[in-house]
Amino acid sequence: LSVGMFPHMFMHCLTAKSARTFRWPLICYPLCIALVWIPSVVLGMLGSVDFPGLRGPAANSILIRMIDLYAPGVLAGLLAAGVFAAIMSSLDSQVLSLGTMFTQDIVRHYRFKDNMSERQQVRSGRLFVFSILALTYVLSLVVDRSIFKMAIWSFTGFAALFPVVVAALFWKRSTTFGVVASVVSVVVMWIYFFLVSRQFPDYTVLGTGVMPVAAMFLVSSATLVIGSLLTRPPEAARIERFFKPDRT
Repeated sequence: LSVGMFPHMFMHCLTAKSARTFRWPLICYPLCIALVWIPSVVLGMLGSVDFPGLRGPAANSILIRMIDLYAPGVLAGLLAAGVFAAIMSSLDSQVLSLGTMFTQDIVRHYRFKDNMSERQQVRSGRLFVFSILALTYVLSLVVDRSIFKMAIWSFTGFAALFPVVVAALFWKRSTTFGVVASVVSVVVMWIYFFLVSRQFPDYTVLGTGVMPVAAMFLVSSATLVIGSLLTRPPEAARIERFFKPDRT
């Protein structure tokens, strides 16, 4: 569910000329996932033979341990280059989408409206991208945080916001209050679970084995539905802007 919430994935989808463009990617997606993840799982299983007993975060280092044990220097360099290439292929889309969101949804919306030239918009996006990358680099120097842990908590927040997108696209009765309440519930629960997990790395909800993302998803969905039903529905004019009129 988290992948469906990534802003850069949204923007990639918006480049398609029609919905038919997604037919073959959706058909091939499960096959591609199998091709990518089955070797990864098998590698982890084989690595447990050479490095038994790894638990928790230590298990995430299995690939590095295998490379250090078996790969010569040149092969290790090629593998590292491949890892960096994979990171960059996503990083550029992510930071560019952030720059676009900052320029279009904040700078233009709250300050300049439609008075910004194309050059000014590009400059605004570039400055924001540079700021984000510089801040990330500085934090990487002072914060000792596992990239795997960061990814898990980032994906947790994205997945918990998935009901908001579903409601916006398919539920005409959803309201601004319901959406805002849902987002606030995700933020509050995310902060709580994140802080608790720092004290108890293997924390699950009430010790039941349920991951925090499951509870956040349920609360987000319930808050969205209840908040929308308790407030006035959107005006017909607004709904018609985004939904085709029903045919009888």
